[in-house]
Amino acid sequence: MIRIHKPTKPPKRLIEKGKPKTRGMKSAYTRNHMAYNIGERTFQFESSIYGHKSVKGALDTAQHGKCCFCESKVKPTAHGDVEHFRPKGGYRQTADQQLERPGYYWLAYDWPNLYFSCQICNQSYKKNLFPLLDPTTRARNHHHDEAEEDAIFIDPGLEDPETHITFRAEFAFGKTNRGKETIEFLGLNRPVLVGARREALQQWQMLKYVLDSDSAGLETEGIEELVRSKLQPDAQYSAMFRAYLNG
Repeated sequence: MIRIHKPTKPPKRLIEKGKPKTRGMKSAYTRNHMAYNIGERTFQFESSIYGHKSVKGALDTAQHGKCCFCESKVKPTAHGDVEHFRPKGGYRQTADQQLERPGYYWLAYDWPNLYFSCQICNQSYKKNLFPLLDPTTRARNHHHDEAEEDAIFIDPGLEDPETHITFRAEFAFGKTNRGKETIEFLGLNRPVLVGARREALQQWQMLKYVLDSDSAGLETEGIEELVRSKLQPDAQYSAMFRAYLNG
């Protein structure tokens, strides 16, 4: 994970379509909150708003085409998902817990709550998970302030993940308890992902060895540029490369 800097202004779709929908949901909850709390009524969300091409495109650009969690490039092999950091329809404190409703319905079309994610991170690991260090701080409706929650997951739009997560070679390593829990819950050391990082790191190490030794008398300007490029935010697994260089 790396820090994500999204444009301050939301895409027009979220303003023109999302805000009226959000106002409607807030009003509906206020009129009949008990029915929503027990799951007798549920909110219907429109993916044509939060998943609109303008929203997804803006997220894709801000994240350099990378998944907000695992830093894999998404588009070459998949369409990717628009991920709700705080789940919109319902939430779980743990993977085996029953789904609690309502979810963070008032954030369904909220720009800071949206990220671009690969399907594996979103659909196989995070899903409806949103654990808190202290579940009593949970914002259960739009009258509560979610900023007061003690969230476990690192929000890459608000904080620097590299404060909490580093790498030992190709393996993600938690520097803090929140970092450890985020790695575990989101499967950031799943075998396939670790294998992809290992291959990328080995290739980079080979290039860096050639650059540092210069034993072959090769023209190294292009190699030097390639080595540096892997440290930039738009590079796949850039956090791993920076950790290796600093380690």
